[in-house]
Amino acid sequence: MASSRVRLVDLARLAGVTTTTASLALNNKAGVSEETRERIAKLARDLGYVPHQGARALAKGRSGLWAAWVSGPEEVWARWLSGLFAQTSSRVVVSRLPSRDRRPEALRGAIAEGRVDGCLVFDPEGDDAGLQPLWESGIPTVVAGRRSHWFDCVEIHDRQALESLLGRLSLGGRRAVSLVATRHQVHRDDDRLRAWRTAQSELEGASLATVTEDSPEQGIQVASLFLSQPRRPEAILCLAGDKTALGIVREARLRKISVPGELAIAGWGDLPLSGWTEPELTTVSIPWEEVGVRSALALSRRGSRKDLPRTHKSLDARAILRRSG
Repeated sequence: MASSRVRLVDLARLAGVTTTTASLALNNKAGVSEETRERIAKLARDLGYVPHQGARALAKGRSGLWAAWVSGPEEVWARWLSGLFAQTSSRVVVSRLPSRDRRPEALRGAIAEGRVDGCLVFDPEGDDAGLQPLWESGIPTVVAGRRSHWFDCVEIHDRQALESLLGRLSLGGRRAVSLVATRHQVHRDDDRLRAWRTAQSELEGASLATVTEDSPEQGIQVASLFLSQPRRPEAILCLAGDKTALGIVREARLRKISVPGELAIAGWGDLPLSGWTEPELTTVSIPWEEVGVRSALALSRRGSRKDLPRTHKSLDARAILRRSG
């Protein structure tokens, strides 16, 4: 194996240890036995392992490199990135956020493999639990799209937009609104689900359906379920997203059900296509580009002054009332 191609993760795998253990051993840090330290050092010499250039940048100061971890649909985080790139001159390495079970070890490996000035985590539907390696490392980190209890964050406030949408769909509280959510949203007891339950508590006929992901195919499936009931819904809110809502619109039209005359439908996310469908989709617009700008500003601030108090910036989502609702 050519020495230029040997990475820390390769060395760790051959030594039968984690990347964190390999890094501790090579840097003479505590937490590794002397036997393991010597074995990893010998293997590194034999393979011609050379530390990542990012680690060398640490000794010289700032590397000018940020790591961005993203989750969810590309059309969403791409908008966030456009705002981020418009605000920063730093180089940004973009990676998909690993699954929850793999996340801690993957982040530890990335931290050990190369040095960055800061990290950005775009994970609107997540939580801080899997980000502990970033917290322990002390790397300046900003979480985008939700509240964080550990890091600087740029949060979306969507309660007012949700209430506006529910008021529109329910005709001011006179009819029930059924909800479509992802299984993940239901599992984590999303605040928006609680708000929907509160608003619908005194109305009969509201039901909840779950989908695995936001997609037109999932919308068609859930529409078949809803629209085959003896007492079918008169209004549906797709918290899962606009794609699911568009699938429901399609299925309703195939069944000759008038939208919005017999069935009012709203999505979530305001994807570009949502304003060009027939009828145009009522939805919620989230300022992802502005979240990206604010994320860059927050990370620059944290990178220059690590002793500053944790910042929490909130941006408002906005209900877009179109003909489907």
